[in-house]
Amino acid sequence: MMTDPQYPPTTARHGSRPAPPVTATERRQANAKPARNILAIVGLLLGIAALAVAFVPDIGFVAWPLGAIGLVLGVLGLVQVKKGTVGGRGLAITAVIVSVVALLSTGGMLVYSTFLGGGTSGLHMPAAAGDKHAVVFQVTSAGGATVRYGSLSDQRTETAPASTDAWQGQASYNNGSYLLTLTADTRNSNSYNDIACAILVDGKKVAENSGTSIALCTANVG
Repeated sequence: MMTDPQYPPTTARHGSRPAPPVTATERRQANAKPARNILAIVGLLLGIAALAVAFVPDIGFVAWPLGAIGLVLGVLGLVQVKKGTVGGRGLAITAVIVSVVALLSTGGMLVYSTFLGGGTSGLHMPAAAGDKHAVVFQVTSAGGATVRYGSLSDQRTETAPASTDAWQGQASYNNGSYLLTLTADTRNSNSYNDIACAILVDGKKVAENSGTSIALCTANVG
């Protein structure tokens, strides 16, 4: 059976015990380069991508998942470095820092667009004169319906009369991002009732739905 050759131990100091012999395997392990930190590399790339899109209008929200995943991968990369299974500690730290900066930048852009981007912020119901964007909520209900409309943080409730003409609710906004919602429920669940809803922004239909007892429309705008 072949065994690893043993190299002579280093010269011991006077009065101390000689160092144990070092095998070839131990030398190869000591000289081996640590494995690449794949998690840190991917985390850094995602962090850079998040930072790049954070300042792009309409798609800046994509930076949230990219930055979050990049941060998690960077932290996991640091854990692997601590365990000694891979190298690239500096790369993992950079991935964490870039991902955190991307998330902070995305949050800053959201605050700016919502509160500081020019003009009065928020979704205004009824519509405010001078706002840049006009929103129209429409409901058609042959048997009448209870209507709830607005955004997730601000809802209005009204009654749509039984009519073939569309009921309309008005809103407007200058800046920011909003999840618009419109729900129409029949007032008599025992009777058949055709209900249709639609949301229009600046004259363009962004959501529509229909049903026999309830209709729900949602749209992301901004």
